[in-house]
Amino acid sequence: MPNYDSQKKLFSYKTLLIFSGVVLFGLAATNLVGTNILSTQGFAVSESETETLKLEKENQKLSVKIEESATLSSLERQAEDRGFIRSKGIVFVPATSTFASR
Repeated sequence: MPNYDSQKKLFSYKTLLIFSGVVLFGLAATNLVGTNILSTQGFAVSESETETLKLEKENQKLSVKIEESATLSSLERQAEDRGFIRSKGIVFVPATSTFASR
């Protein structure tokens, strides 16, 4: 006859309750650690998004400044400030032919 008393002692309610408590505590600790990791990563993502928005605004401002400085009137003004003068007449220089002659 098999010894059924030892199996009953092995799977008693007290042992099952302690094992369930240890497993439940382990899962709760794992959940707590995982939640903490995700929340700190969330702060890092939030800071990254804030920095990205700040850089996008700065990029827009710089684009506007580039467009303003690239207009013809501002280029003319800058040329006059540096001492260039507008030409009164246009001189055309004849170009030599670029084709090979036979």
